[in-house]
Amino acid sequence: MHEFSICQGLVKAILSELEKLNPPNPKLQKASVVIGRLRQIIPETLQFAYEILTKETAIAGSTIEIISAPILAKCLKCGWESEIKEHNFRCHKCGSGEIELSGGMELYLNNLTVEKESEILR
Repeated sequence: MHEFSICQGLVKAILSELEKLNPPNPKLQKASVVIGRLRQIIPETLQFAYEILTKETAIAGSTIEIISAPILAKCLKCGWESEIKEHNFRCHKCGSGEIELSGGMELYLNNLTVEKESEILR
């Protein structure tokens, strides 16, 4: 369950970003995270980890939104470029195994939705 260790880093990053705002530490409503499909993260487990790890913190009660980033590839033989939906790492046009991945390993905090004096900031 590597989701818990990943979530620990996300919670730390969220708290750090909230401290930088003026005024610092507004109420967090939602944290949006982009995760590539090759990361093999189970969204439900990450959400569960977020609920557990944010209890009794400044971001307790907020939610996490998980945005899935596709696996993108380019064939080095024929130039085909597209998303790979199943784990068949071959060119869908010419069948070559000489492909280069350009997406699918992302893992980053995309944005935070916070509440400030009855306004929602993004």
